[in-house]
This record gives sequence, C-alpha cells and structure tokens, in this order.
Amino acid sequence: MSLVVLVVCCVMFAVPVTAILILKLGVNRFIHETEQSLIQQGAIYSSAYAAAFEEATRETGGEKMPGYYLPPQKRVFWNARARTFQPLLDLRRDTVLPVRPGAKPVVLTPGPRHLAITTDLELLSNRARRTTLSNVLFLDHKGLDLHADTPGSFAELTEVNEALNGGIGAVLRWRSGAETSSSFIRLNRGTGFRVFVAYPVISENRVIGVVYLSRTPDELGAYLSEEWLSIIVVAAVTAIGAAVLGALLVRQVSRPIMDLRNRARALARGDLENLEHLHRYGTRELAQLGDAVVSMAKTLSERSTEISTYTTHVTHELKAPVTAIISASELLEESSLPDASRRQLLETLKVQGQRMEKLLNQLRDITRLRQQMRGTPAKLVDMLPDSPGLRIITTPVDAILPLSLIHGQTVFAHLAQNAVGHGADQFRIVWRDNVLEIQDNGEGFEDKDMKRLTEPFYTTRRDNGGTGLGLSVVNAILERYDTQIEAVPSPGGALFRIAFPIDGLLENRT
Repeated sequence: MSLVVLVVCCVMFAVPVTAILILKLGVNRFIHETEQSLIQQGAIYSSAYAAAFEEATRETGGEKMPGYYLPPQKRVFWNARARTFQPLLDLRRDTVLPVRPGAKPVVLTPGPRHLAITTDLELLSNRARRTTLSNVLFLDHKGLDLHADTPGSFAELTEVNEALNGGIGAVLRWRSGAETSSSFIRLNRGTGFRVFVAYPVISENRVIGVVYLSRTPDELGAYLSEEWLSIIVVAAVTAIGAAVLGALLVRQVSRPIMDLRNRARALARGDLENLEHLHRYGTRELAQLGDAVVSMAKTLSERSTEISTYTTHVTHELKAPVTAIISASELLEESSLPDASRRQLLETLKVQGQRMEKLLNQLRDITRLRQQMRGTPAKLVDMLPDSPGLRIITTPVDAILPLSLIHGQTVFAHLAQNAVGHGADQFRIVWRDNVLEIQDNGEGFEDKDMKRLTEPFYTTRRDNGGTGLGLSVVNAILERYDTQIEAVPSPGGALFRIAFPIDGLLENRT
C-alpha cells in the first residue's frame, strides 16, 4: 500500500507542476512580460526626460521644479539605489477598460522648459520604437501632451493620474473595435486589448512629468505555434502518468476488491467449496483483509457444519432418554403394576431426566463458553478443583497459565471428573515450555478411542452416565486461546497435552 500511496503522491505532485506549465502558456504571462517591458522602457525614458528637463532648468536660470511633491514613503522608494516592481495586472482579476479616449482639450499649454525638450524626447522615442514596438507619449506635470498640435490633457485617465501622484499606473484597455467583436475569444487568446503603463518622471522629489507607454501583448496562438513540441511533451507525460496511475489502481486495488466481492457473493449463495485464499491481493493491507474475509468464511462454514453436527448428536442423545421416559410413563399408567416395578420405573424417569438435564447444561455451557473472550492469566493453584479422593500434583507449584481463572477452573474440573470416572486417584499437572500436560493413573484409553475422545458426544462411559461433552466443553474454552486439547498415548493412565501458541502468550502478558 505504501508503494501505491507513493506513486499517487508523485502523480499528484506532477499535476500542479503541469498546471504551472500550462498557466505559463496563458495570457497572463504575456501581459506580465509586456507590463515589465513597458516599465523598464519607462524607467529609461524617465531618466532621459529628467536629465533633459534639469539641463533646461539650468539654462533658464535655475527655476523651481514644478509638479507634485512626493510624500516621505514615496521619496524613500524613488530615491533607493535599486527598485523592484511586482506585476500590477492580472487578466483574471482586472477588468479590461474601454478604448483609451483622446486627450481632453484644454486652454493651458506646457511650460517653456517642457517645450524645450520636446523635440529631443520625440527623436529618442522614434528611434527606440523601431525595436520596442511601443507607443510613447510624454506628458508634463499636469498631464498635458507635449507632442500634441493642440493642447490636450490625459490627467483624468486612471493610470496617468496614478503616475502624477508618484506611483506607476497600469491598466488593460480594449483596442478600437475589439470591445464588441468576439470579446470572450479575444480575451482568452490575448488579442484585442493593449497594456498601458504611466511612469512618473521625478526630479528633486517632484513629479515633473509622465512617460505614457502602451503596447499589445504577444498572442497566445503565436507562442503555442512556436512551443508545440513542449506542449506535446507535457500532454504526453500527463497522459502516461494518468494511464500508469489508472492501471496501478485497477491492478492493485480494483481487481482484488472485485475478487473479494465475487467470493462474498458466492458465499452468500451457499457456495462453500471455493474458499481458498486469492492468489493476488495487490497490497499488503488488502491481502490481510482478504485473508481475514476468507478465514471468516471458513470459520462460518465450520461453525455451520458444527451446528449441524451438534443438532444431529443432540437429537440422537436426547432420543434415548426421551424414549425411556415415554415408555416408563406408559407403564406407570397401568394400575396392576407391582410396587417394586413402579419404583423402578420412577427411578428410570429420574435418571433419564437427570441425564437430559446434564446434557442440556453442558450444551448451554459450550455455547456460553464460545462467546466468552480471553481473560487475564491466573495462577494454576487457584484453578485446581476440589475432588475428594483425587491427589493433585502441580509442577511447578507457582505456575501461571495463560488462562483466565474461570476458564482454568472449568478445564481442570472436567478433566478431574474424567479422571475420577476412569478410576484415577492421582492427577498430575506439568507446565513447561508453553505446554500443559495433565496425566492421571486411571484406566486410560484404548488406541482406537484416542483420536475420537475430543469429538462431541463420543464417550467411553455411556453406561455410567457419560455424555461425551466434557472434552468438548474444554475445547470450546481453548478455542478462545487458539489451541485445543490432545490425547497422547501413555503406558499408564490418560495423558492430555495442551500447547499454547507463543503469540497468544505474549499477547496475554501484555
């Protein structure tokens, strides 16, 4: 599963990287590039503008600098040795403004110092425009166009007003005729609008003018046609990554889950023959889940078979006492029955009733014990039964068994009862190397009975009231501890062995 998670993380990491590459192909990239280019051009034009204006000021006798006086924060920024500018425009956030209007007619005209430098600035812009492809207007400190034949002002425009107040103004504006013609398509292709930047000209901490620049960004289509190979590579990597992820998920997750689903449906239909473990689970966690599901199905199947067996045996075992009770009851109805025979029949009713009660109690105990959980380990000495005439020897004396007190008492009570029933007067218990051995000095068992002693309802003392459920009760308890009791051949008496799993011991101790 860790490998699957790692691969998924790598693929998911590739998604944002790919998204970033795609975004760099977007229109915003071209807008930012155009904006930065215009700002850089504005800085150069602004330096030339300020130098020419300062020279004209010295020639006219050192008049006072006109324009807006910068506040402290802006003075610090513009007087710094180095300045950086973050992108001001974002097509996803900013609204594209209407087409730039013409200059607003005014009565005022630029001052003599501004008019004196107009020719040099126009010559500079005409030479640079051949390379920059940008449109440049030079404005004075009031927003008047220095190159206009008739006086006109751009001061009311948002971007110009920002520059006149010591900032850099930048906006997007529609080109003429593009605002109403396929605006959505043009907007997403990066055509139909221009980037406008107004850069302040600053001298002696005053805004003496503005450099107003504009240019249309490069088209996305033109860029895509140049970078078609990169785009194909990005698309191919994305497709291959998605295919690998999909195949991995299908092989490692989807198919094993579908196989488990099919097994569950087969089990629901009663198909108990194909319960073997799957050959492929994909991941370790799914393998554990699959093993648990198959094991659960096998356990349910075994329990179903066991219940059926118990039902058959119970019916058989109860049939004999029920038949005896019915027969005795019918004979008791005869009025001419001798007293001795009547007492014998009543004794038969009592014995068979007690046998039925014992049988039902043991069946109830088996059911109850199967539902009980494991308990905490307890001392062996506290589990020993009180059996008169039976000498019990334990080795070691202070042994602690991986059984709860109530479970241990039940196990040893049944084993001691079996020992007494087979004529034993000594009962030895040895705990060594995770193995519990119980041996008595009774009659023992014949070889033919050894393998069947733990079968439900199998008994060698049926004539003496044995039900064959004593060892079944013991096994019902030991199942909770992942083990069972085993009869072992012994030269004298009966020998039983219970081997506890080491994992279970460690689990109980913790």
